[in-house]
Amino acid sequence: MKLKKMLALLATGAMAVSAIAGCSSGSDTTPAGSAASNTAAAGNTEAGSQAGGAETTPVEMETITVWSNAAHESEIRKKQIDAFNEGEGKELGIFIDYQIYGTKYSDTIKIAAQAGEAPELFSADSKWIVDFVDAGYIVPIEDLPGSEQLIENFREYCSTESQIFNDKIYTLPYSLTTFGLVINKDLFAKAGLTEADYPETWEDVRECARKITEACNGTAYGFGLSSTLWTITSFYMSGAAENTGHNGYDRVNRTFCFSDFNPMIEAIDNIVADGSVIPGYEALDGDQVRAQFAAGNIGMMGTASFDCSVYTEQFPATCDWQVLPVPKFEDGPRKYKRIGTPVNLLVAGPKAIETPEKAAKVEKVLELFYSDECTGEMYSEGIYIPMRPEAVAAAPKEPDLKGWSDFAEFDEIYIPKSPEKLLNIEGTVFREAIMNMWMTKELDDVDAVMADLDKRYNDALAKVDPELVAEYDLPEGLSPEKGK
Repeated sequence: MKLKKMLALLATGAMAVSAIAGCSSGSDTTPAGSAASNTAAAGNTEAGSQAGGAETTPVEMETITVWSNAAHESEIRKKQIDAFNEGEGKELGIFIDYQIYGTKYSDTIKIAAQAGEAPELFSADSKWIVDFVDAGYIVPIEDLPGSEQLIENFREYCSTESQIFNDKIYTLPYSLTTFGLVINKDLFAKAGLTEADYPETWEDVRECARKITEACNGTAYGFGLSSTLWTITSFYMSGAAENTGHNGYDRVNRTFCFSDFNPMIEAIDNIVADGSVIPGYEALDGDQVRAQFAAGNIGMMGTASFDCSVYTEQFPATCDWQVLPVPKFEDGPRKYKRIGTPVNLLVAGPKAIETPEKAAKVEKVLELFYSDECTGEMYSEGIYIPMRPEAVAAAPKEPDLKGWSDFAEFDEIYIPKSPEKLLNIEGTVFREAIMNMWMTKELDDVDAVMADLDKRYNDALAKVDPELVAEYDLPEGLSPEKGK
């Protein structure tokens, strides 16, 4: 991973974007007071007795529960946690109970938080983090004793309304997500398309999707879509920002301009009208459409860096696939830098600070998850692009996961920021407005829909305190344009 220019750009701040990784149901639990917990405490007592016969006070074990929806990282994360539980955890009196939840995670954590049953630590989600802050369902990391150094390690990457709320840091940016277009090379070959035909623009994508659909005669289709709203951002809008230099909000002119994305939106609207999208996509969630691609039933779809492990482990692809650059809006050289979106990892619930002693132990668990060593291992396995370059340096080896180099190697990267979370939008939000157009086979008046979006967002922006809006201005010396 090329880091020289990245380091300077990351220091300007980051915006947390929901990057939803592949999820599957399941959980492994060891409840408080379990045999494993009691054995750990007994082991510490025995070790103390054998050391010269001196009596020691047994370490009081505390089970810290962590909920996650990141099934794609579960194997290596469990190994890290097992090593901690058998080593440092015994010394500190900490047992980590790590549980993986599936696609209904958001509903599960919301119900648990409302009932006061949320665990000490759980996966963060930018879609509801503001609501959780306002409701008191999560607590600032500063409330955990000993968190000063951990916060300092990530402070330069933290941004208002992404990690910082009411001048308090509630979560930390963990990794970067980058974007591309994934293609099924087998279906391209079946349609008589060679590498020279691989799409470079969105119009190319439409044409390739049509040819693949025709060649497959109902056995496979040229393009894949999902009805899940997060895919609008993670598979399409965020990546397409390489064509606009922003993610919907122009930080130079302090204005929303979603209509800049019309070439992509119109192209996909036409692909749907052409009949080149896999049937039933209106009912497919993010995992299901990726499973269809992995099964060889889709020729192309948007993709993100977390999909490398999805197509290798969660839904092992039966087809020969390749990651291409994000499609351009028009022919010619690319003007803007590659886009990267920071992703938060964990937040702490009120249970984390029930006692000062427990809060200190929760902080140690948070340190483990965010440590450069553990994150470096994730990078080596092609699971995450670390936020901290120090974690890349700590990686035991360079990743060799298929497709990973297409996401993780870049000379420069731009991290957009948007005051969207400060707004009270009247009517549909941009993800819903775009999805509504793609969910019907009729062609839409994209220009009119997007112009309406721009107006409603800018009307709402005009009601926000200008000082808050100013926090999203481009820092001096930073530009989304290449080489600047």
